[in-house]
Amino acid sequence: MWCLVNLPNGTTSGVQCDPKRISQECLEKVCADLGIICETDYFGLIPVRDGDSVADVDEGTAKQWINLRNPLHLYTNDRTHPIVFSLRVKFWVPAHLILQGSVRSLFFMQARQELFDGHLRPSSWANAAYLAALLLQADGYKYDPAKVPSTSEMLPNGAASVTSSLERRPAAQGLRRPSKRKCSELECKRGSVSSQTSGGSSVSHGGPQLDEGVPAAGGYTAAGSQLGGDGANGNAPKNIYHRYGALRPAFGDAAEEEEQEEGTVEPVPQPANFYQLIAQEHEKLSRIRMTATSAQYWLLEEICSLAGYGEEIFEGVTIAEPVVVCKIGVSPHGLTIVKDDEKYSVPFTAVKAAKSIKRSFRLTYMNENHEETYVELKLPNHRTAASLYRAITEKHVFYSCETVRPIVTTQFIRDLKGTIVSMFNEDTELGKRYVFDIQRTCREVYDAARRTLHARGIEIAPSAEEHAETPAAALGRLEETLRSRQDASGQLEKLLDERIREAITCPICADGEIDTTFLPCGHMTACRACAVQCDRCPLCRANIESTSKIFLPPLLQSRKGTIASRRPSETAAAGVVGGAGGGGTELAGAVASKAPAAAPLVQ
Repeated sequence: MWCLVNLPNGTTSGVQCDPKRISQECLEKVCADLGIICETDYFGLIPVRDGDSVADVDEGTAKQWINLRNPLHLYTNDRTHPIVFSLRVKFWVPAHLILQGSVRSLFFMQARQELFDGHLRPSSWANAAYLAALLLQADGYKYDPAKVPSTSEMLPNGAASVTSSLERRPAAQGLRRPSKRKCSELECKRGSVSSQTSGGSSVSHGGPQLDEGVPAAGGYTAAGSQLGGDGANGNAPKNIYHRYGALRPAFGDAAEEEEQEEGTVEPVPQPANFYQLIAQEHEKLSRIRMTATSAQYWLLEEICSLAGYGEEIFEGVTIAEPVVVCKIGVSPHGLTIVKDDEKYSVPFTAVKAAKSIKRSFRLTYMNENHEETYVELKLPNHRTAASLYRAITEKHVFYSCETVRPIVTTQFIRDLKGTIVSMFNEDTELGKRYVFDIQRTCREVYDAARRTLHARGIEIAPSAEEHAETPAAALGRLEETLRSRQDASGQLEKLLDERIREAITCPICADGEIDTTFLPCGHMTACRACAVQCDRCPLCRANIESTSKIFLPPLLQSRKGTIASRRPSETAAAGVVGGAGGGGTELAGAVASKAPAAAPLVQ
């Protein structure tokens, strides 16, 4: 049976799998096609049903992750048609814990898309400008001052910002723009893949292999489907800084954001120089010559502290008060409960128990006053309730525990047929469905990946050792280096000026400038006032028959003018000191009283 797996870069990979085998094999085959040897624990598969768009799959709300330990046939009713999945990051980790470049590329692709979709929200406008600059650098754009928009420049058709679609994010998913790729996926690809022979184990539909050297995939470039998809209607931004200025910061809590979307509270306005801030940050990254790989690394490091990072949101109503809407967000840092315009943060260590029965879910935790508190919700369906229970358990085990306990790995349920058979044989595998598919914790995944790569002799991707210096520190070091070089150049320039001034100063009077040559010996060692008083050359003692005025080269004359304007007082002081010194015994002896029959001057 064929499985079509949508990748975060917009391409689709097709693999053949046995429907009776576990779903983990499908994930491993797709990762093998992408060059991923280990670290597959970070990813999961989401089923794509008929009518679902890519925007629906990428929603930050509850995701229906398939259980990789259960058979593949549980997720399809028609084995003649391929199953469509989406490969997404399930457990987010910082970039310094990712050892393979292909894995880091997948993380970056999904993080990039979630930033533009508004699932990840910057903390401020300055942070949004910095993230946009990192995206520009990661996508291979070089800083060009000619492309920096002016402050008064507006977007086409008078649009104030390309982020207007994000400001008016609809609550209903049906208002989202459908994916162009998805329109033909269900009709065309099913027939084409099902009609293929079983000669190959996997096929790939569009898109190259994920490679560390490729900064961005073809489907997610600046002019790609996400940012340039509105090119037909003339509202598409023409400037790259307008395109990447779609990031909107998150201010306040979730209740305040909802009021902003409803129009009851005015959002924080976008700075007038927001695109100039992006250009400034982009220029800084270009100055330190940041590579696309480094930009991906620091983007993944930067988003770890953003609102919505790795968070799944489950929405329901309280059982005690059905009119009260309650949301539970499950993130790597813990739980976030929003109820009655109040927001509570519950770390995983404060959770005492979680239980789901059909559509109902009950969470027991310790509040800030060390009192036992519980929340009872009624969710839209039993699958959402089971997904909430599973998300809390798996994220708690993955991020907070040392190892996965057997109570998690052995927990299962049975279908009706398996339940009946289990009455006579408790050890039967018939109808058994595991509740959790987590196998290792974050620390165990990292250690196992290092051992696997080392055993195969594979070089580990650039890690924290190579990225120990942050972009701000690198920029500071660059500026310090430039300042030190500028100081050293200034000192060298000063020394050169002093040597030139000494070389063109008359050694006899130590005041005038050398501008006369003695003939026939040709020595130049005196100014005109001193030359007329000499009857022999001060250097070779030859008789002077005539003198000639000389002119310095143009470059030396300009240097002489610069020296005279820069240090007039030092030049005068040097002349006074030289006159007091006598100019040397040899030169002083060559000076005689002016004779009436002195040699005529040659002009």
